[in-house]
Amino acid sequence: MSNRNRDIALQILNENSIGVMATNNNGVPNSRYMTFHYVESKLYTVAKRDSAVVREIAEYGSTHILLGYESDGIFETFLEIEGNATTTLHDVVKQQLLEKYPAHADEDFVVIQITPLRMRIMNKDGKNQEEVHLI
Repeated sequence: MSNRNRDIALQILNENSIGVMATNNNGVPNSRYMTFHYVESKLYTVAKRDSAVVREIAEYGSTHILLGYESDGIFETFLEIEGNATTTLHDVVKQQLLEKYPAHADEDFVVIQITPLRMRIMNKDGKNQEEVHLI
């Protein structure tokens, strides 16, 4: 992997907070828009404790995320991320997320941690996909 690909992936992770997260709902894909926060090679998001996404992660643990597509054109570069997801009590990240999204402070929410297993840059320079390894 080139340093350029690594830089592109890190730029997408650090500059894009809204993406699509898919989970498994009894064998059927369930996708929703989520906000993400990238810290130390992991993605974090928040959800209500009793939400479908939290239940699906508890049952199946895997997720698929699309992050970075801005719809400026057909060949817009974005990341496709496959990962393991789990709920966590990561207090530092939870505090960062509360500062970024203060509306969640009054809700009963959990932090979801996504550890990427596979990450691909999609549509870079009109090419379909290139594997990216950040660690």
